[in-house]
Amino acid sequence: MKQLMMCKLKKSCKEKYRARQQDGMIGKFALQPPCVMGVINLSRHSFYQSLPNYADALKKARQMVVEGAAIIDVGAVATNPKINIDSDIPSLQAELDLLIPFIEKLSNQVEVIISVDTYRADVMAEAVRAGAHIINDQHGLSEERALITAIKLNVPVCLMHYFNPMRLPNSTSHSELVAQIKNELQENITRCLQAGMRQENIIIDPGFGGGHFGMNADENFYLLAHLSEITQLEFPILIGLSRKSMFADIQIAVEDRLPASISAATIAAMCGAAIVRTHDVKATVDAMRVVKKINLAIL
Repeated sequence: MKQLMMCKLKKSCKEKYRARQQDGMIGKFALQPPCVMGVINLSRHSFYQSLPNYADALKKARQMVVEGAAIIDVGAVATNPKINIDSDIPSLQAELDLLIPFIEKLSNQVEVIISVDTYRADVMAEAVRAGAHIINDQHGLSEERALITAIKLNVPVCLMHYFNPMRLPNSTSHSELVAQIKNELQENITRCLQAGMRQENIIIDPGFGGGHFGMNADENFYLLAHLSEITQLEFPILIGLSRKSMFADIQIAVEDRLPASISAATIAAMCGAAIVRTHDVKATVDAMRVVKKINLAIL
C-alpha cells in the first residue's frame, strides 16, 4: 500500500512539477514553486502568533523575508476554530482600521509580495490600493460584491473551498468529501472565469482545517493523502496546514506542532502544492528546498 501511494505521489509530482516549471507565473509574478507564504495575524483572536502591534508585525515580516518567504499573507479576521463567529468577527470598519495602515507600512518598508486575507469586497479594494498584490479569500469570493471587485482589481486571487451551508464532520464518506471539494472548486473556477476573471489570476485552496472548516482530523489527513486529485484541476494550489487543529488528534499541542506541520507541508508540496502558507518560514523554506531537489531528480 505504501509503495502504491508513493508511486501515485511520484507520478503526480512529475506531471505537476513539469507543468509548473514551464509556467511559474501567478498573475504577473514569476514564482518558483513550491514557494513559501509567511503568515502575519493582526487579530487578537488568532490561535497562534497574534501580532496586533504594528512594530512587532513589521519586525516579523522582515524576518520572514530574510528567511526566504516569497509572499507575506496579512489578515485581521481570525479563523480560530474556538472563536464565536457571531461575536468575535470584527466589523468592516474595524477590519479596515487594523489592516490597511499596516499594509501601507509593509508595502513601503519591505520588498515582498503582499497577500491580504479577507472575504470582504471593500477590504479587498482598499488593501490593493494600499499595496497588496494578492487576495486570499477563505470564502472563495462568495460574499456580496467580492467576485466583481476581484475582477476589477485584476490581481491574483486564492479561492479557498468553503462549505456553504456549513458541513458536519463525518457526514459523508472520505472519498465523497474529496470529490465534493474538487467539484465545488471547479464550479467556483468556472463561475469566476465566466464572470471575466483571467485564468492566470486564479489560485485554489482545498481548505484544510477543523471547526468552521467542516472537517475532522481524519478527514483532513485523508484530503492531504489525496491532494493529487485536487491538482487535476490544473490551477496553482495554496495549502495552509501550519499548526492546524488536525494535529491535536495525534496529541500534539499548538506550540509543539512545527515538525508535524513541516511533514504535512512536504507531503502537500510533493503532491503538487505551489504555495505553502506557514507561521514558521525558515524551517518550511528549508523543507521546500529539499522538495525542489527531489522533484528535479524525479524529472
